Amino acid sequence: MARRRGGRHTRRSTRVTPRRWLPFLALLAVIAGAVVVTAQSSDPEPPPTTVAAPSGVLPVTAAPGALSSAWYCTGTARGEGGAAELAVVIANLSERGTSAELVVTGSNGERRRTTVLVPANGRTLVPGTDLLSSAWVGVTVEVLGGRATVARQVVGPQGIDVSPCSSAASSRWYVPSGSTVQGATEHLVLYNPFPDASSVDISFATDAGRRAPVALQGFSVPARSVRVVPPDLLPDARPELATRVIARTGRLVVDRVQTFDGTGDPLGGGEGGGPATDPAIGLAATAAIPATSPRWLFLAGVEQAGTRTQVGIYNPGSEDAEIDVVLTYERPGLFPELEPIQLTIRAGDEAVVDLTAQGGLELDTPYTIDVRSLDDVPVVAEQLVHGAVPLAGPPPAPAEESEGTGPDEEEGEAEEAPPEEEAEEAPEAVTGFAAVPGSPVAAREWVLASKGDPGSRTAAVVVANPGARSVTVLVSEVASGSRTAIEGATVEIPAGDRRVLELADATANATLVVRASGPVVVAQVVAVAEGPGIAHALATPTPESVVRLPD
Repeated sequence: MARRRGGRHTRRSTRVTPRRWLPFLALLAVIAGAVVVTAQSSDPEPPPTTVAAPSGVLPVTAAPGALSSAWYCTGTARGEGGAAELAVVIANLSERGTSAELVVTGSNGERRRTTVLVPANGRTLVPGTDLLSSAWVGVTVEVLGGRATVARQVVGPQGIDVSPCSSAASSRWYVPSGSTVQGATEHLVLYNPFPDASSVDISFATDAGRRAPVALQGFSVPARSVRVVPPDLLPDARPELATRVIARTGRLVVDRVQTFDGTGDPLGGGEGGGPATDPAIGLAATAAIPATSPRWLFLAGVEQAGTRTQVGIYNPGSEDAEIDVVLTYERPGLFPELEPIQLTIRAGDEAVVDLTAQGGLELDTPYTIDVRSLDDVPVVAEQLVHGAVPLAGPPPAPAEESEGTGPDEEEGEAEEAPPEEEAEEAPEAVTGFAAVPGSPVAAREWVLASKGDPGSRTAAVVVANPGARSVTVLVSEVASGSRTAIEGATVEIPAGDRRVLELADATANATLVVRASGPVVVAQVVAVAEGPGIAHALATPTPESVVRLPD
């Protein structure tokens, strides 16, 4: 592939050379003002640089010894098939039980406060309809002590989603992608849990230029309130839509709910668009992203018939960004190296890179996606998945070819072939839509609040090793008051590779703790037994284990 296209902004694709890697020596120098450099060491390979206070970059678990931790989630809570019916999952990884205070605020102005118990080494699920009946709700979860993490489970007519709740409020939020074409609806949910009023400026970058509607400048978000931006104030009929929310005063929490009802046009197709896939259907309900970064890593790319994989990239800054999108197959030694997809995203603009339209990717072979800004210009990025999604790992490695008979083998003799086993019927793929931010950091310990509900969902957990050395990954489940290692889930991951964890022996609904001997990134893919319904989500790292992504 001599040339690849990425959204509206393109440049010639060439192989990455060592010279072009020089900018990465200073990757993630500053992420939301939270990066600190550790002391220099005489060791020729100093330890990775620790990232302090990473809750300003992505959700993290409660810090060790914290007196309390706060989490923020939004969704619908009518109990009548709302767009995104919310349930909150509170996981406690400590040896002592604790309690969590939930403050629920409705878009109708109602508020309610309640307290729930969270057992030691256990979890508590709280449906939003148990808390308040409102078209939209914002929930603040304050866990008293404990090693806690909080996630949302969302169900709607178009599908499901599972993702971490925000562990910090912010004055800046970004949504790298969205759509308002036929059959698509995007809701921006603004939650102000604090006693002071806030106002925000909301602007958009689209495939047809930038927009800053007058009605969304100085948009008020009163104290302790939830406001949903009316969809008719968003740019109309746009297939590409990135959003920036900047608070004039105060801090708040921003979530995005994107739905597709299956009535739109087929995706892709036509000149340079690759094979067309069915009209989009599905639901994504996730937190917006509170920080920019020059690098984002995604774990769960795979090309399959009927699937379309895209990456949305938004450059909200004042400098143009030269971007490489680097794809690396699982077990990369078995496949030819892929050329990076190169593009220039002008200041204030966005691009959607359609990986399916690039052509040349091996079918049914998983890969990681590494979005890199060559000049350290920070951007925001997320992966989008439409259509059928497989949960299985990669196909078996091809058998090594024989190099002839050995000294003790007689020519013409061959070992009797084992009887052919009946091939297992491949499971039907699950349809839907998923959106997940990349990870701008790595960590040695990650937590998934929920493996998946019994009987209705299956899950795959993916671990990527972006470092230069192999790592050993150990997985434990936290359930019924104890923490237990999962047999068969220990895996060695070579440098620059990724693996799907074997979790068949894990308890349904268990909280999972993934530990590694070196920095890794952990994500989850969830699918309902009967579609539509898929979700991709990052795990939440423990803050003391977070480090920069290895160069």
